[in-house]
Amino acid sequence: MKHNIFLSLIIAGLFFSCSSSPERVMLVSDGSNVAYSQLEEANNSIIEGKYARTYDLLNSAYNISLSVDNTDLLCKIFLSGIVFKIAVPDFYADEDSFLKSEKEILLQNARKLAGRSQDKKVLINLCSVYEVRIQLENELKLNGKKLSSEKAGSFLSVLDNAQSYISKDPYYYAYSFRTKGDVCLAVQDYSGAQKNFEAAAKIHTKERYLVEIGLDWYCAARSYSLAGKKSEALSAIQNALKYDKDAENTPAIASDYSAYSKILLKGSPDEEEIKLSEELALWSEKILKAMAKIENKAETKTGE
Repeated sequence: MKHNIFLSLIIAGLFFSCSSSPERVMLVSDGSNVAYSQLEEANNSIIEGKYARTYDLLNSAYNISLSVDNTDLLCKIFLSGIVFKIAVPDFYADEDSFLKSEKEILLQNARKLAGRSQDKKVLINLCSVYEVRIQLENELKLNGKKLSSEKAGSFLSVLDNAQSYISKDPYYYAYSFRTKGDVCLAVQDYSGAQKNFEAAAKIHTKERYLVEIGLDWYCAARSYSLAGKKSEALSAIQNALKYDKDAENTPAIASDYSAYSKILLKGSPDEEEIKLSEELALWSEKILKAMAKIENKAETKTGE
């Protein structure tokens, strides 16, 4: 009997020992995590004007995501590729790079991937946002920076519908507001543009997308300036400058100072505003020259 009790205790001990051991991991996401980080950095690099860096990051993220068959992430990489192609349409891409394709082909590929993804509805509607971006850029290029009210209404309708599906993804939700702002700006609906750019800034600020915030406020400042609202434009460009300095986004900082200088000359500027405008314009040039020296020094070291 003692033998049976002893055997039972051993079996019970083994059972509890096994049940308390950590479970084996059933999902590995190391590759996807790296690709996602590279995509985020690529999105920042586009705004910072670091296009060679963007190209490398997007290609690396694409290859990693493809190797692990992450269709959701691949779809978003294609969409960022569209923004890259709009920013630098003539950028040289290697023959085996997915960025060799035109932006319309990138959108087609993104849609195919969206259809195979787990978040099908979200990504399909996200593709609609980028389709509006492509069509907006094409319309402005074709018609001399002008957009018909009919086209604008159609674009805004698509964006409104898409927002109901993508609202849980703050980065892309904010991007949809910025796109709406650009549509409004193209038809001189400055009030609508201001509202949407500031909505994007609010989301980006809450979610700590630092590089994006400065661009939102820069766009808002432009809207206020075109509407003749000088004090609001000055406040917005100061916000843009604050966040771009926090992000150490040198090209954006220089652009902010240049815009600041021009806004000061709006309306009937006084002597103090004229003087400050001249100082800020010169400061913008100095920042760009400093950036050029740093880049030239880096290129020289690379060539050694």
